[in-house]
Formats: sequence, C-alpha cells, structure tokens
Amino acid sequence: MARAEKRWDFTKIPNPRWQSVARELTAAWLAPHHELVLALPRARRKPRHPRTCASRLFYLTAWLNWLTDRGITTLAAVTQRECDAFLSDYGEILDASGQVVRHKRARSLVTVVSVMKDIADYGDLLTADGYQKGFVPWPGRTAGKVTGAPVRPSNTTPPLPEEVLRPLLAACLYMTGTIGPHVVALRDMVARDRQHTAGLPRRLPSGDLRQAFEAMLASDYTGPGQPLPELPGGIVTRRLRHYGWAEGDRLLRVSLAPPAHRIGLQPLTGGTLPNVRDLIEDAAAAVGVAPAFGRDAVPVTRADGDGRPVPRTLPVRAWQADTLADITKAACLLTVAAFTGMRASELLELLPGCRMPPEETPSGLARYRLAGKVVKGRRWGGERDEWVVIEPVYRAIGLAEQLAAGTPARSLFSWFSSTRFRSERYEALRGWVNSPAGERLGLAPVPDYPVIIRALRRTLSLEMATRPGGILAAKVALKHISVTTTEGYAARPGGAQAVFHAEWKADEARENLRLTVEAFRQFQQGQLPAGPGAARLAEAFRSVEEALTGHDPGTARTTATDRQVELLLKAKAETLHQGAANYCWFDDPGQALCLKLAGVSTAKTPLAGMCDSARCPQATHHQRHRPVWASAAETTAAMLASPRVPPGEKQRLRRDHDRALRIIEAIDKAGPAGPEEN
Repeated sequence: MARAEKRWDFTKIPNPRWQSVARELTAAWLAPHHELVLALPRARRKPRHPRTCASRLFYLTAWLNWLTDRGITTLAAVTQRECDAFLSDYGEILDASGQVVRHKRARSLVTVVSVMKDIADYGDLLTADGYQKGFVPWPGRTAGKVTGAPVRPSNTTPPLPEEVLRPLLAACLYMTGTIGPHVVALRDMVARDRQHTAGLPRRLPSGDLRQAFEAMLASDYTGPGQPLPELPGGIVTRRLRHYGWAEGDRLLRVSLAPPAHRIGLQPLTGGTLPNVRDLIEDAAAAVGVAPAFGRDAVPVTRADGDGRPVPRTLPVRAWQADTLADITKAACLLTVAAFTGMRASELLELLPGCRMPPEETPSGLARYRLAGKVVKGRRWGGERDEWVVIEPVYRAIGLAEQLAAGTPARSLFSWFSSTRFRSERYEALRGWVNSPAGERLGLAPVPDYPVIIRALRRTLSLEMATRPGGILAAKVALKHISVTTTEGYAARPGGAQAVFHAEWKADEARENLRLTVEAFRQFQQGQLPAGPGAARLAEAFRSVEEALTGHDPGTARTTATDRQVELLLKAKAETLHQGAANYCWFDDPGQALCLKLAGVSTAKTPLAGMCDSARCPQATHHQRHRPVWASAAETTAAMLASPRVPPGEKQRLRRDHDRALRIIEAIDKAGPAGPEEN
C-alpha cells in the first residue's frame, strides 16, 4: 500500500460533524462484525480492505464538500435533487476554462453512488448527523443500475494469443534454464569490479608505476591476447566535449580504471597518465579494445534446436550486464506466473527461501512446493499457503533467489508493479528477444502485444480446459501442470491453488459443453461420430432431437435455440473427457477399457495414459481428430520404410499404422467432412 493510502485525513472535510460521520463510516467498513454494525440490516457483512476504505473516504469527502460549497450544513437537508446534481457534476471532466471535455465512464461512478447510499444504510450508527429518516438515495436501485454500468461477467480478461504465448514462454524457459546461471555469474563479476576502491592509493612512484603497468599489461592483456576494456559511448562523448580529448586519440575509447585497479591503484589522472600512456597505446594497438565482461562465455545449444553451439553472450559492458540481469528477473516472473496461475499479489509474497525441500516419491520422482501467502479475499496481511509446482518453476524461483542475493528487497519480485512491468521490464525482455542477441541464440521473435499477469492466469486455465493433451510452450506438458495443480488442490482444499483449480474446472466444463453441442450440430447435419462408442452417442443425440421436436405432428417444427440444446446436453457433456485423438464419454466406469487394463474397478476419471480408443466402447472419433490420426499414419509409414528400424519394432509399428488407417477410414465413412479444426 502507498503511504497516502494508510493516512486518512478527515480534516479535509471542513464540517466538524461530518468529520465524525466519515470516521464512523470508515470504522463500520473495517469492522462489519461489530455488534452495532450487525444490527444494521443493509450493512455490508464483509470487512473492506484499508486500501478500499481510503478510496471510499476520498469519494465521501468529495460528496460532503460539494454539499458545503452549496451552503448545506446538515445531511437532513439532502434530497434526491442534490444527489442527482452531484452525480451529474462529478461525472463531468472539465478543462482549464471550465468547459466539459467528456464524461466519466459509468463504471467509475459506481463507488461514488455506493458511498452516498452508505450514509443511509449506516444511518442508525451515525451519531453526529445523517439523512432524513427514511430517505435513501435512488431507492430500490443498485449503484450499477443508477450509473448504467454494464454487469461485469465473471472473468473479462482475455487469454494471450498463441502466437504471442509460445515464443514468449519459450524464451523465458530458455533464459531461466540455460542462460540464467551465466547471468548470475556475470552479475557477480560486475559487482566485484565495482567494489569500493577508496582505500587504493592515487599514485605510485613514477618508476614503480611504469614497471607495474608494463608487467600487468603483458600478463593480463597482450600476453593472452585479451583486448583492453572499452568505454561506453556516453563517456567517450563526455571526454570529447568536456575533458579536451582529441578525436584521434588512441586511448579515447579505452577505459583506464580496470587496468589501474589491477595494480591496486585508483583510476589514472592527468598527473599519472602521461607516465604510462605509451605503454597503454602500444597494448591497445596490439590487442584492440572490447567490452570488459562476458568475453569467455561458455557455449550453449541454441533454443531452436539448431545444434550449433554459440557463446551464451557476446562481450558486454557493465550496464548491459545489469540490463540482462533485469531481463532475467522478468523471465523468472513470467515463468512462475504462466505455469502456476498465481496472482500478482501472490507473486509479491514469494520471499527468499520460499522453495521447500523437494519430496522424493518411491518411484524416484520429486514433488516441488513453494511457500507463500494468499492476500486476495483473506484477512489483512494474508494467510500462509503452499503451491505444488513443476520443476521449471522451482528452477526459476531458485534463479530469482540468486539474482536477489545481496539486495535489501524482502520479496523476490519486490520490483514488480503491473504498470512499470508492462512499460519497462516486459518491453526490455521483448526487445532483447527480438534483438540480434536473441536471434543469435535461436529465439523466435515475440509480437508486440500487451502482456499482463492476469492474462497469464487466464490463459493457463483455458489451455488446461481446452487442450488437455497439448503442449503449452517449449516442451512443457499441460498434463504435468494439471497434475501439480490438482495435487495442490487436494493437499490444501481451501488454498489459492484450489481457487485456481475451480476456475480451471469451470472453464473445462464450459469447453466440454461447447464441444458436445458442436458434435450434436454435426450429427444433425449428417456427420456421424466414429469409433466403438459411436452408436451410444448417436442414440443419446437422437433422444435430444426427440425432446427438441416433440411428438405432436400438428405442431410446426421450430428451430431449437443454443440454450435449449445446451440444457439438454449438459448431463452428457459432464461425462466428456477430451483426448488428443478422441473423445471419451466416461458415463459407465465399468465399461472403461483403461480401468480394466489397469485392474481398477471404479474411478471418477479415465486413465488417459492407458487409453485405447480403437477398442474402448466409450470412445468416439470425430473430424477434428482426423489430422492427429493422419499424422500418426504418416509417421509410422516413414518409420516402416526406414531400414534402420529393427524387424521386431516394425511389427509393432505395422499394427499401429493399420489401426490409424482403420480409424481414418471410419471417420471418412461416418459422414461429410466439416471444417477442419486444430
């Protein structure tokens, strides 16, 4: 919270009685369970956050001071006319001359109306003044209806387009997994170079200085062939403009501080430089100049799988190393947000040491957990919580801890603010990925599109709901994230991961209903399902058709609305489980082939890893699944034609190939092909 939000100045209200009204209202907002507040029938039952109270006090002050400016000294004199007049005046934005420029949005005025109504709702609690008995501004109408603000849907945040999400997360995972350790080492090298040198002497005896410089240049620069450190362009310009350096000076671009530090001396000055100028000029002519850091970068594999090893970074200057560290911090933040669904407030509560020790399972796998806090919807200060995460997230948090080492920041992402992140950190990250540096490392460019944390949470929820068998980006399986999210939900049913789990399941239910309606519409158009479960699904669809058309031959046939179809198909949609190459209508666990193969008698969900949709009586294939089977057929055909595949493996591949061809043939025979979907 900003300091201004914690300091509530009631003296901005000149009327002393109304100062008391404001104090009592804010106390009631903060303590709704107080016995005096509980006695009020229209009072809010949930405590408001102090930040919200500060905002409402601002609007309350504006309302009361507007009344004072019009000579009204008691709230008992307020009528609906004054309420309408204030709302009209407050909703106008004026220029310097007092002319109306535009009107405020309806949604921005909702709190204003709500505060005006609160004086009536909490009237029996107010001791100094109040509205006339029985008066309520805009009676029987909510604040939203008064202002005309549209009803906000449950979630208006749009997901990120795939053409933005895929290259962005691929870059973040590459930075946190491959480039990150080098960035930490580079940052530490710069920090050591910047260590305080006030204790170093300013000069040495002339002979000692020349002898020390000659030995240092030979051992550190000319001997191993290392260029002298190069100055940034800004300092070069400063030398030319303010310090009298000549354009053709052979030391114009040479940084003189690092060589001096190597012999335990402060930077060379006008009194000491002439003694060793010729030595430095000869060294510069022999080995040249280049940025001082990152010269011996370890080669890494390119992100695009090219196979060519490239240096992790080209030589950089100190400020470029700082920028690279900031970009890596942004990559850590995006990685954690994208693969956990954490809110911004939850990311800000991740402290150094939040990584809990990995829990080894009997199968040799590990479970990774983060300890933090949940703020939204909880008591002030938040409540402790844990998140089960995948290994890339755990690794990104470890990298963020290393980057935060040595700083006074309490939170790993204390630098984060939504506005500055979008305008500074994210744009710096995107600019680096799209620069020659990112291209050299094989990173795909990221399109210009606004990226916010809420959008990452929404995207993850929809990706898991609509693409359960797909890949989110850069080899991170959605199935792994789904498992960890479900595990976190089961371990802490009231935690933040449970809230995200519920959002994901709600999105999944909506997507399953949409796909069921889509399959039904295709059935009506003559495009039948294929697969062992096709007959049962067609029977269910025919029963829905009968319910829609009725049995009265004298009644004219009407077209059913989508809402009617959804209501009739809702029960069927609840049994749908999406697969990468089939639909599983899991309405009878006793007939599920996957459960029989696993030796499980009952289960609430199918075992996707053991699915054999060509034999399961609850599986169906549709036109949208045809490209998957066609790709499988092409792949197995190519492997069968390869002489390098052993004969025993070819027998298995031939069975898979024949099965894929049979399924493709069945899909084609089932009905006319609709629009191809991916």
